[in-house]
Amino acid sequence: MTDEQQEKSAASPRRRLSSEQRREQILNTAEAQVLRSGLQHLTHRGIASELGVTHALVVHYEPDMGALRARVCESLLLAEYDETCARLASVPDAVAGVRELIALMSRPGREEMAAVWLDGWSLGRRHGPTAEVMRQMMDRWQGFVAELVSRGIAAGEFADVDAQACAWEAIALLDGLNAHTLVGYGDRSHYTERVAAPMEARLGLPHGTLALQNSTHYAAH
Repeated sequence: MTDEQQEKSAASPRRRLSSEQRREQILNTAEAQVLRSGLQHLTHRGIASELGVTHALVVHYEPDMGALRARVCESLLLAEYDETCARLASVPDAVAGVRELIALMSRPGREEMAAVWLDGWSLGRRHGPTAEVMRQMMDRWQGFVAELVSRGIAAGEFADVDAQACAWEAIALLDGLNAHTLVGYGDRSHYTERVAAPMEARLGLPHGTLALQNSTHYAAH
């Protein structure tokens, strides 16, 4: 090797990634692509192109695209779930918790995550592992909301309702909102109120209690 070649090599060394690092790199790239273009459009070639590596290398680490899509879907949905739990951890009471939850889920700018939910349900119809991811995430959310409702019942903030049934209804409302959000159905400024009103009736709260937080509060987050 000439002195000039050695200098070029020293100036731009290529670091070989470990298998773990490469898989993490592929997953991170896949997540970003899913948020931009959707779960169905994730491909080995698309990931390879963005990373500047060969298609064969991506296939070597992630041979099953269906499994990768399911894992990406799970990772993104878990991240949103964990972030929501962290935001609600400091709320003073159950009423504030439900209000905050509704505001977060109905805020402008949530279209990317709404799309992940819709894509996951669609792919899960014919792909068992993806369907299992979606069921597990729905169970997590229902359990979280049921615990919040139970806390409110115990504190005398809510009517004595079936917490699990109430949580199921709340999740169904929010799932429907995901679909409305994606196609801009209805007036977006009314989304928070549309979800809050039936929840207020179910929990025995005065009208307007859960819609005090204007959804635009989260527009910049």
